[in-house]
Amino acid sequence: MTTTALARGAARGATALRGGHFWRPTPFFVFGGLFWLLLTLAYWWVPMAYDYGLHAAVIERLKVSLLHPRHPLVDLPGAGNPYVSSPYAMAEGAFARATGLTGWEVMKLAGPANLLVLLTGLNRFVRALTSRQWAPVLALLTLTLLWGTSTDWRTEPLALRSLMIDLGYPSTFAIGLALWVWAGAWRLRREGARWAVAGVAAVGLVWLWPDADPAQPHFPWLALIGLPPLWLRLRRDRKDPLVLLCAAGVVALAYAALAHPSAYGAAMVLTVVPLQLALAIALAAPRPWPRRRRVLGALTATGAALGFLATVLDPPPSWPAYTWAAQHIPPGDTVLTSGYRPVRALPGYGPTLVAPARPDPVVDRADWDRRRAAVRAYLSPTSTRAEREAVADRYRVRWLLLDRGERLPPEAVLVAWSPQTGEALARVNGGTSRTG
Repeated sequence: MTTTALARGAARGATALRGGHFWRPTPFFVFGGLFWLLLTLAYWWVPMAYDYGLHAAVIERLKVSLLHPRHPLVDLPGAGNPYVSSPYAMAEGAFARATGLTGWEVMKLAGPANLLVLLTGLNRFVRALTSRQWAPVLALLTLTLLWGTSTDWRTEPLALRSLMIDLGYPSTFAIGLALWVWAGAWRLRREGARWAVAGVAAVGLVWLWPDADPAQPHFPWLALIGLPPLWLRLRRDRKDPLVLLCAAGVVALAYAALAHPSAYGAAMVLTVVPLQLALAIALAAPRPWPRRRRVLGALTATGAALGFLATVLDPPPSWPAYTWAAQHIPPGDTVLTSGYRPVRALPGYGPTLVAPARPDPVVDRADWDRRRAAVRAYLSPTSTRAEREAVADRYRVRWLLLDRGERLPPEAVLVAWSPQTGEALARVNGGTSRTG
């Protein structure tokens, strides 16, 4: 057999499709895939908390009507509320209508899907900036660990422990989509078009990110380790994409502080992510490292260890489920409650509230103050039956969810009780029901 025939025979088979070479997974494919699996399991394990109920409520309202949804929290029309008008939320609502899944279940499924968008966007953007194969893996480490050591799980966007809670939130999808857009813009290699697209993506991230939680993100001092690499990139090229994104983030932070506080989370991400990615790219440089890079590596390892310890030593929030109460309440019925947790969780099961946790474009500050005052007046030990009936009629209250120690009015009927929290569900004989 000739040498040519041997070569031709060797080229046949599975390896022929790739030019005679076996496909080898990249480091990010391996470590990113493992990260996706572990974080998905953690997201499914951590109890639903904070604004999870709000986003589940949005899906429930859109499941009833995609074109004319009700407000996710109160018995009002949804027009003007940003949560029910986003394409992302409408897609979730359409999925819930088609499958019959609840808002809580759709949120649980959205988590791994959003994480996939985030991880692939991160890999795509970093690979557009550098050909160093380990840079995306290091970027995943710096992106999730170099934030801070706050004990508040809500104040560090993209931090590892924050992702365990808000993986199913629209903000996670928005960040991943922005990374994809920035990667595509940088690959265009045309000054005018690429920065126009990137600028639109940066502005859109700030303007369209629905920031439900008023907790202000803490300044991520661990991310400042990335300042020297970003400074070097600025010295080499003033039009470096990470430099420009960080500058846009600083401007967005000022805008959020002066005029639009709800944009603070997105502005923080715009500012911090370039620092984290610049650091990862610098540490992915081939060896031998100069002294300053070894110092940078040691600082990064220390910061990552602190960020990881902050995650494992601070247990996740342990919120109770409210299925014990929601199973008795028809969707759309109004519940009067003042508890911190039920106000945030209960709407995700279908009911509405007298007073939501905070104002929004539909329930403005003045209306919110009136609603909060009505709840306090109803639950006051000195309230009369006539005063309580007036509140029940005004807001069409059908149910009470009372915290431990709050008294049950004589005209209310106890329906269920939670031995876990001591909360009680009661039906109000007065008031009217929107659902009949």
